Amino acid sequence: MKKLFYLFCLIAPAAWGQANLYQLADVPLNDLSAFKNPPANWQVVGGLTAGPAQPQARTSAGTGVLANQYNDKIKYQSAANLFTAWEHGDLYLETEFMLPKGSNSGLYFQSRYEIQLYDSWGVARPRVVDCGSIYERWDEQRPNGQKGYEGHPPLVNACLAPGLWQRLTVHFQAPRFGADGRKTAPARFVKVTLNGITLHENVVLSGPTRAAAFDHEQALAPLMIQGDHGPVYFRNMRYARLEQLDARLTNLTYQYYEGREPLGQGKAKLVREGPTAGLDYRLADAKSDYTLVFKGQLQVPTADTYSFTFRGGGNFQLVVGNQTVLPEKWTWLGGEPLRATATLPAGQHPFTLTLHRDFTWSGPGLGWFIQKPNSQLLALHNPASLPERPPAPLIEVPVGQQPEVLRSFLYHQGSKRTHCLSVGDPAGAHYSYDLNQAGLLQIWRGGFLNATDMWHERGEPQTASPLGGAVVLAGRCPVVALASPEAPLPDSLPPALLADRGYRLENGYPVFLHRYQAVDFTDQLRPLPGGQGLERQLQLASLPSGTVYYRLGEGQQIVQVEKGIYAVDNQQYYIQVDERAKPQVRTQGGRQVLLVEAGGKSPRLQLSYQIIW
Repeated sequence: MKKLFYLFCLIAPAAWGQANLYQLADVPLNDLSAFKNPPANWQVVGGLTAGPAQPQARTSAGTGVLANQYNDKIKYQSAANLFTAWEHGDLYLETEFMLPKGSNSGLYFQSRYEIQLYDSWGVARPRVVDCGSIYERWDEQRPNGQKGYEGHPPLVNACLAPGLWQRLTVHFQAPRFGADGRKTAPARFVKVTLNGITLHENVVLSGPTRAAAFDHEQALAPLMIQGDHGPVYFRNMRYARLEQLDARLTNLTYQYYEGREPLGQGKAKLVREGPTAGLDYRLADAKSDYTLVFKGQLQVPTADTYSFTFRGGGNFQLVVGNQTVLPEKWTWLGGEPLRATATLPAGQHPFTLTLHRDFTWSGPGLGWFIQKPNSQLLALHNPASLPERPPAPLIEVPVGQQPEVLRSFLYHQGSKRTHCLSVGDPAGAHYSYDLNQAGLLQIWRGGFLNATDMWHERGEPQTASPLGGAVVLAGRCPVVALASPEAPLPDSLPPALLADRGYRLENGYPVFLHRYQAVDFTDQLRPLPGGQGLERQLQLASLPSGTVYYRLGEGQQIVQVEKGIYAVDNQQYYIQVDERAKPQVRTQGGRQVLLVEAGGKSPRLQLSYQIIW
């Protein structure tokens, strides 16, 4: 079953992924010098391990991880909170955080506006207390039950299991103030994502949220990390303090030509020219077969490298001074923007912007944006000159009351895999499977599949993709036979060794059938209660020849964190297996593999284990 939605994109600074243009600074975590008067509960450590049931992580000496070593003595003591030594207005922040079981913390932008961090693993309908929410405001003068107000729960629960590292990005816009100190515009969260899933976009804040360090609002203040509610850990904290860009166009003139060929290549006729108040495609009379030439001065405030973005319908060319910043290039209103850069000194620079349009199948438009490192994106055109982008389709494959199964191509670790099956579960634990390799490719929660590239228009590149933030796995065969215990584990298996024999459905879930070295085996995955993971059951009809192993997981690092529980890739996901199976970790080619021997003195024709994230 498929659903077709149309999503309308706003032309706003949050759009088009300009975050990759920011020059991010690291919050140095070799000591606490990046923070102002840090309280004793905050420390820098070298690493940590935690299991899904542990209320506190085990840390090791070193650097690189910011740790709140919480204890009940500092509960609800605001002196335990941590403030950056620097202040910010508009801010882009990305970081990884880890919460142990049951823990609670928060990031307060300008020490006032909180993004909640909370162990919300398995919550079906997130509330304002759950992870990723914009926390509510609070007023003790209100009646009971109404003291909290204006909170914003996340759109979906994107929280991972406790003890796992989670990825957060926040684009925050500070409140604006006039020369007299009065607030002219409220603060807002432009965009918040958790584990690759968008939680909020363009949420306006009328004032500080509960437990803010200060009740009054101002243009600059530190970032605050809540330390009095529970243990929390951070790494890879990077940020850009954003500024308003005061660039403008002056002395604007235009020339309007009609003719299909570009200027200098045909008999273009000059129809009209003169001064203009702004860049606007509507200065053209025709729908197509015309050229607009704009000239004037581009004024920039400082010497810097400036990035230019162009959107519209036609061929654009930009010359600044004697430098061709953008050679003639074509785009259409719904396509990828054109981008160029130029290093300019402060002051005014003569420019010529040319738009030539010779088609009608896409709407007209002319948009010119400018940005410098760590500035907001600024439009140089009249707002009406760039219509809203055409609706971009999202063809969703939803999951109802029964499992959903879909064959497709999939991208995995940069390559296209052609024989794949994705399974959507009503409880929310979805996965993709490579039929050729019996390999588990990715696991995720949230929405099931985006099939737009399969079913929209010509269906290019004919791939499906997860609608949630996926944990990418190695995708290798879970059964392997070696000539000797010391022989290297193969990365992939040829058809001569491993054959896909299809699958059958049991209660709507596939049971995969394979033949490995003339031995049949089955592979089935079922959701754990509450969608908190998957249980995988492997069944061999007999043992292949050689030393036979079950391959449970693979990563840069595999560490046992609880009895029978192993953390993969520095706390990215867990594998749980009965310790009586005697799991072992083997290092090969700089990676580690978790194995269980199937042969030996006590042959093991069946194995079950759990993948938890």
